[in-house]
Amino acid sequence: MISMSRKYGYIEMTVKTIIVLVTLLQIIVATQSEGIVKALAELSAFLILVSLLLLAKAKRRNQPNEEQVFEH
Repeated sequence: MISMSRKYGYIEMTVKTIIVLVTLLQIIVATQSEGIVKALAELSAFLILVSLLLLAKAKRRNQPNEEQVFEH
């Protein structure tokens, strides 16, 4: 049986993988397109990357650092 933290880690990794693949797909579309389609693909790829970075930052902020662990 998979523990809850392990299961959550697997789901989180799957979500990150999907986000990276979607970003790469948007970049490919942007290189193959012109005009408004290219602009929208570039914008969506940028916004997806920003969301991925914000998720990583939030996760890092929620994890206790070594000093906090040793204090308790």
